[in-house]
Amino acid sequence: MAQVGLKDLHVAILVEDTKDALEYELPEKMIGGINATINPTVNTQELYADDQLWESVSALGKIDVEIETAELALSTRAKIGGHTIKDGVLIEKATDIAPHVALGFKSIKSNGKYRYVWLLKGVAEPMAEDYATKSDSIEHKTPKLKFTFMPRAKDSQWKQTADEDGDGFSGEETWFEHVPGDTTIEDTGV
Repeated sequence: MAQVGLKDLHVAILVEDTKDALEYELPEKMIGGINATINPTVNTQELYADDQLWESVSALGKIDVEIETAELALSTRAKIGGHTIKDGVLIEKATDIAPHVALGFKSIKSNGKYRYVWLLKGVAEPMAEDYATKSDSIEHKTPKLKFTFMPRAKDSQWKQTADEDGDGFSGEETWFEHVPGDTTIEDTGV
């Protein structure tokens, strides 16, 4: 099935990720999701012997993610980037440290059913901005957020995906209530 949509973009701050504990803040909805690009890097090492490929071993590297939104509230930008807001002004410092986050969303498939996705542990890069003067033709400038995602320390998971019409999946009503695997709440297996 082809993906034909992007909806209900959510972000949650990762509070703790150790072998013994996993805790996220409650997910918050981001408005106006336009697109999401997920690009895992795979490192492959090949071994040749007897004049042929003998072995090929692959390892997951970093996962580059880019999210484009119609709008990005300053409060969300501050939260994702580790910045502060004072008297309504976003203050970004060179010493700010972006927290690890999880990103969740859903995408409608060509059969009318949704695919649900959680990216589980990533960190945002400083945001590039693009401004242009208004002219005869209007050109929208939309925020693009770049993240580097990685596996969690708790369980090595980096992503969870479910199809609304998949066998055994019944979590469409609760998918955005919490990030899967959070050990501070009763996990419903989603």
